[in-house]
Amino acid sequence: MQIELHSRYGAPMAGKHNMMFGVIYLFLAMGLGLFLPEGVVAKNLSTAFIQANIDSALNIVAGYLIYRLPFMGWVSKTVSILMIAGALLHSGALYLAAFGVLPSASMAMPLGVVILASVMLFMGIGALSIKVTSR
Repeated sequence: MQIELHSRYGAPMAGKHNMMFGVIYLFLAMGLGLFLPEGVVAKNLSTAFIQANIDSALNIVAGYLIYRLPFMGWVSKTVSILMIAGALLHSGALYLAAFGVLPSASMAMPLGVVILASVMLFMGIGALSIKVTSR
């Protein structure tokens, strides 16, 4: 059995966007981590820092899978958009709430978790749509 790696139906730029977003988000999180204040705010920011690192790693891995596997075009684009939106709503909302920019932003965090969980459904649909060929 062999999996066909290149397909005319895929959207390879979607995967590249996720990998770029993941790397940039990781460096931004590391940059913000350098300026952690002391006290209660530091605990909230450290939680946001950890979540941002996890979200950036998930975006890099998902982007690589989207790029390498021949998912249908709409699945690739949907997973790509949902991964970026989920990362921004999940850890981005934690950053906004911890810095005090938008205290009610932490209420949007569960929506980011739901979006990231729904990505697994679309990745499953994409995996079921992969064409397996035999030699």
